[in-house]
Amino acid sequence: MPKIAVAGLTHGHVWGIIDRFAEVEGAELVAVADRTPLLENARARFTTAYTEWTEMLENEEIDVLVATSDNVESTEIAIAALSKGIPVFVEKAMAASADDAERMREAATGAKTLLMINWPFAWDNWLPDIKKRIDAGELGHVFHLRYRNGHFGPKEIGCDEYFVGWLHDATKNGGGAIADFGSYGAALARYYFGMPDTVYCVRHNATKDYDISDDHAIITLRYPKLTVVLEGTWATNGMDSGPNPVIHGKEGTFAISDGKIEHTKGWGNREILEPSEMPIRHPAKYFLNCIATGTEPEGILNMDISADACRILDAAKRSSDSGCAEKP
Repeated sequence: MPKIAVAGLTHGHVWGIIDRFAEVEGAELVAVADRTPLLENARARFTTAYTEWTEMLENEEIDVLVATSDNVESTEIAIAALSKGIPVFVEKAMAASADDAERMREAATGAKTLLMINWPFAWDNWLPDIKKRIDAGELGHVFHLRYRNGHFGPKEIGCDEYFVGWLHDATKNGGGAIADFGSYGAALARYYFGMPDTVYCVRHNATKDYDISDDHAIITLRYPKLTVVLEGTWATNGMDSGPNPVIHGKEGTFAISDGKIEHTKGWGNREILEPSEMPIRHPAKYFLNCIATGTEPEGILNMDISADACRILDAAKRSSDSGCAEKP
């Protein structure tokens, strides 16, 4: 019976993650730690509650640790747990910087212990399906991808003050919208195409009347004979209804709408494809299965891909300051 502990409640995704682990037959929610009043919202679901995650790690027998604090503290939580041989589930993004991501990766490798970075869109069937189709050559040479993600801002959509507090802190988050939503695109590009040659970025605070590092970012990745354009936004009041992402190849185009793949080729040749189902479409069950089988998380959940996404974002932030393309 796996014993699950949660360190940090300030990442707004944590409540859904707790629900997912609670759905696993036989899983036991043994401990939770958080310094904020959010602890009272979680206390009844766990056997024991702590204000300090370090004390929780010292006192509890844990089979899985979920790290759901800000992007800086989650790094320290993950490294401490991995060093004890505890598998760690980190909610996206992996870290606030490439250096911290590498520290996490080294801790997991050194301890020979599993680390998974959970991306909410990792559980959309189209994500791995498109990867398989690209690799199989269904579009021929792929020369362009565009992807956008975001909303009107954490405070504006009603995130709690603790989540907003660190998302608006460029140090704890790693930026603003570029870190929150540009990270999805960076991970997606790395998963599909590997590392780019150069990264160019423009970001700014376009719409907010308060001080944040950026609420809108455009990132361009350059590969040999391929470009990727990523948009991360806290500025968009009502996202458009167009397909997202869109992948163009020499032999056709894939466009994702409502979880389905629109495949167009030539003029008027349009086909709607149902993506294949993933064997396990449940983050908690998937990670526990990885632990049971000794299997590294695959695809966008893999720590190497997420660490490289941090490298891409660091290059994007350098580019926004320098005005020049930067190498990741």
